[in-house]
Amino acid sequence: MLTAAVVPTSGARGKEFIVGDEAGWTLGFDYQAWAYGKKFHVGDKLVFRYYVGAHNVFKVNGTGFQNCIKPKAGEALSTGTDTIVLATPGRKWYVCGVGKHCENGMKLVIDVLPLKAQAPKPSPPAPLTYGKKFIVGDEAGWRLGFDYQAWAKGKHFQVGDKLVFKYYPGAHNVFKVNGTGFQNCIRPPATEALKTGNDTIVLATPGRKWYICGVGQHCEKGMKLFLIVLPRAAKSPPAPYSTPYTPKGV
Repeated sequence: MLTAAVVPTSGARGKEFIVGDEAGWTLGFDYQAWAYGKKFHVGDKLVFRYYVGAHNVFKVNGTGFQNCIKPKAGEALSTGTDTIVLATPGRKWYVCGVGKHCENGMKLVIDVLPLKAQAPKPSPPAPLTYGKKFIVGDEAGWRLGFDYQAWAKGKHFQVGDKLVFKYYPGAHNVFKVNGTGFQNCIRPPATEALKTGNDTIVLATPGRKWYICGVGQHCEKGMKLFLIVLPRAAKSPPAPYSTPYTPKGV
């Protein structure tokens, strides 16, 4: 017995097949039974393992295989760990050229298939470097006493655009919320607050978006913004806001 890997190992350039598995390249083994059911592809490797001097490996043609015609001795592979890369598709024949080993069944024929077509890996989404930049509230910025729904009305927000909330740090903050959070001024955990005073939000997906200030009663006093983001390809104007918001006061 030779110590050898039993299962073909998969590599970046194909599989590696140890011919005969544990038995290796030897007399008294049915190599056609071993090859049966296996799929050999271009780029795979055959490894012939045997005791040096006991055997060798010749690559032959169909006639040489059928009649055990050995090529010139200089063409023999004889290292005891001979690796053959299956570089082209088609039928391949191998024999042992020592004594009558070929005549005694020490030979192998396989069919090599073309390299398996691999589906290209999907490209990662392109970074959203395009689009318009909207300063929320324009010159007013993000503050109390401003009607942000009136500001948003008539604007077309699309995927890739950016919202910039400008305010004095510590005076306000920005939370992204859902519809219920917007309607009822429900603040998420404090750790989710944006609070730099110059908070930029990329509108990465289409749909309805809601933002509030979570400081004190600012949201309840109207410091919140609702808008609809259109897909980048969309050319039609946004649907009308279903529930326009009127600030309750400063």
